[in-house]
Amino acid sequence: MKIGIVHYRAGRTDGVSLEIEKRRKVLESLGHEVRIISGPVSSSSDYVINLLEFDFPEIIAIKENCFAWFNNLGMTATELMQRISNISLRIKDEFTRIHEQEKFDLLLVHNIFSHGRHIAAASAFAHFIRSHNVDVIATHHDFYWERREYAQPSFPEVEAYLNEYVPMRSPRVKHICINTIAQRKLEERGMKSEVIGDVFDFSRKSWGRDDFNSDLLKNINVNEDDLIVLQATRIVRRKGIELAMHLVARLDEWRHFLCDKPLYNGKKITWDSKIVLVLAGYAEKDALDYVAKLKKLAKKLNIELRFIGSVINQTRKTNPKRYSLWDSYAYADLVTFPSQSEGWGNQFIEAVFARCPVAVFEYPVFCSDVKSEGYEYISLGRKTIEPDEFGLEQIDENTLVNACAETVEFLTREDTQERLDHNFELGRKYHDLSVLREYYKKNLAKYTHPESNRSSELIPSEYINTGT
Repeated sequence: MKIGIVHYRAGRTDGVSLEIEKRRKVLESLGHEVRIISGPVSSSSDYVINLLEFDFPEIIAIKENCFAWFNNLGMTATELMQRISNISLRIKDEFTRIHEQEKFDLLLVHNIFSHGRHIAAASAFAHFIRSHNVDVIATHHDFYWERREYAQPSFPEVEAYLNEYVPMRSPRVKHICINTIAQRKLEERGMKSEVIGDVFDFSRKSWGRDDFNSDLLKNINVNEDDLIVLQATRIVRRKGIELAMHLVARLDEWRHFLCDKPLYNGKKITWDSKIVLVLAGYAEKDALDYVAKLKKLAKKLNIELRFIGSVINQTRKTNPKRYSLWDSYAYADLVTFPSQSEGWGNQFIEAVFARCPVAVFEYPVFCSDVKSEGYEYISLGRKTIEPDEFGLEQIDENTLVNACAETVEFLTREDTQERLDHNFELGRKYHDLSVLREYYKKNLAKYTHPESNRSSELIPSEYINTGT
């Protein structure tokens, strides 16, 4: 088949981009042709539709007028819905031209029908599906109602639009959630779905040091004998990076438990070693205030931070030199994953593959879908207390002390490598790429017969200028 994969961005180090690349790999291994369509802030797209970028000013203006959180009512409801209509029509027309060239048999649409940052894209693809009778597998990594900033529409018209298109109801659309909590919420809205969690290629070569990444530490001003704590996520508020910073600060106070003894990986920490939190992800534009607060907190806690997102890419590049995200894991002694909210959690399974100890804030999906698989990890608890003076999250003192003690134990115990190997085997059992491959082998066969008599659903388009 000819399969199109659609998302706002591709080829980046965010979770959805990484999952899209895994799907491309699996589908191509099964003999399908794959084309990726995204907005312009991407590095591996076959086609670019500029208006799919959610950080464009006109898309931001729509978002900030659609949801009460942003407190921006510069448009009337009529104006706003017309803006949405115009953007939607332009996206639909551009994608239609791509489809006329490629003639897709199936579309894999990621977050277009679920996220709140760019709701105009939803009706664009809804109208395209209605007019072209193309089958869709819609994967929902995030639903708008899961994020506090998108929880309250500004106008009844926006609420009606969301009910209509986000997500879309159609017999031609198969819904995939990445966790059971989202599946239940979607069912409450009258839509059935299947659950496919994040996956990883556990058969690939382990990440390690080599000639290409041999200068990474030097280029980010980190020494070989420093304790390297890796935060591999994007830099956005819900990732809870401040909790990792508090753990690093407490570890620095407890360095006497780490000095002059080998860690699980053979490294020796000395009194001159630094404990460095390395942030490998990039910061979204709307997270710049959050970044500034993290820097203030780092100064208060007197800890070492390294923002290295500018030299990290999804894959290696030579001119200018860019390391892959996986190169950062090759040097990590500890991985932190303090997210307050996740659809599933790419960075957790990456740490499992890398055989690194991982400190986790037990976010809801971790508790419902991941924890029961039996991994060993360092717990940062599952509750926060009152925010600090910068408005950043905190955990209570007892939880922090316990997390620090668990971290010291994990880093220094003689059986840590066996525990990490155990995690690796669990990850391979439940989340190997073969899980996704078997799903597609089983479920894509029914899409290979375009003469299918399944009826398409006419979608009301009260807010959409269809141009027909």
